[in-house]
Amino acid sequence: MLGLILLASILLQTISVLASYNPTCANNVVTYWGQNSWGGAHLDDPDHWEKPLASYCEGSTFDIINISFLTNFNLTGLPVLNHAFHCETTYNYTNTLHCPDIGADIKTCQKNGKKIVLSLGGGNIYTYGLGSAADGQAFADTVWNMFLGGSHKYRPYDDAVLDGVDLDIESGEHTGYAAFINQLRSHFKDASKEYIISAAPQCVYPDANLGTTISAAYIDNDYVQFYNNPCNLANIDNKWNFQYDSWDQLTKSNSNPNSRMYVGLPAGQGAAGNGYLVLGTVQKNLAQLYATYPSTFGGIMLWDASWYTNNKDYVEGLASWVKDNMKCGSSPAPSSTPPAPEPTQTT
Repeated sequence: MLGLILLASILLQTISVLASYNPTCANNVVTYWGQNSWGGAHLDDPDHWEKPLASYCEGSTFDIINISFLTNFNLTGLPVLNHAFHCETTYNYTNTLHCPDIGADIKTCQKNGKKIVLSLGGGNIYTYGLGSAADGQAFADTVWNMFLGGSHKYRPYDDAVLDGVDLDIESGEHTGYAAFINQLRSHFKDASKEYIISAAPQCVYPDANLGTTISAAYIDNDYVQFYNNPCNLANIDNKWNFQYDSWDQLTKSNSNPNSRMYVGLPAGQGAAGNGYLVLGTVQKNLAQLYATYPSTFGGIMLWDASWYTNNKDYVEGLASWVKDNMKCGSSPAPSSTPPAPEPTQTT
């Protein structure tokens, strides 16, 4: 009997570890790692700063983790990353980080069924932008070679191959992002794995920096930030401030028929300027959105991973509630990789 109990325990642990992202599901949970936002407000308490990436991949709480951020595209040279205190070593004579420990953690997370995605941009303290289709195409080649399935002398995470790219674009020139995505998709078509392309717009509709890109490009997931704005989730019943229906329609109109929308939320009281709600209220509001918009509902996004350690009961409670109450599709989704796009005209 003891042997059977031990076996059952091992199987349950394995199932928990192997819980993974499914694009047909409405119960995926996404977070961002790498900015240590809790630590930024608690500089005198390093014991509670954000933990190494792999520590967030040990259970079933998160399905996708976006590594934040690639903050300077540096189109004439090598891109620049910022991962707070997690990695500060650069390749010789460059400003490009070399983070072998993060690379090893990426592989560990992927073995545990997690998708690890590179997020570009971040808050407007950073400088970046793609001002033309030509810039977008060239930068896509750089990202493919340095972070995804290509090859490059300077790969920040060594031979770890990330699972896609996220656009958290909050400033700068933005006319080149559709071409950037199209060029990445042209690389994906011959790849041996599926890649994710996501966007993280502000909830104000339309988003000034990503609205046209989401309309024009093949997007898998939209992580709409329902915080730091009047359109936060607390205003769900205010039709003037809370424009979820517009985001739902934009998601439905995307050229990807499986495009999904996620409700972006702060993972702690201090993680955002507004939008943090007590657990019962956020659950009630999410249930209302899921019941009204089931075809595009993909799950939730939480900013950020550093709050998991410092608000663990809340984050785990919310994540487990989403996984228990939102459902999955009954059949596998078609490949998220579309046919290769037509060449973009440049001038």
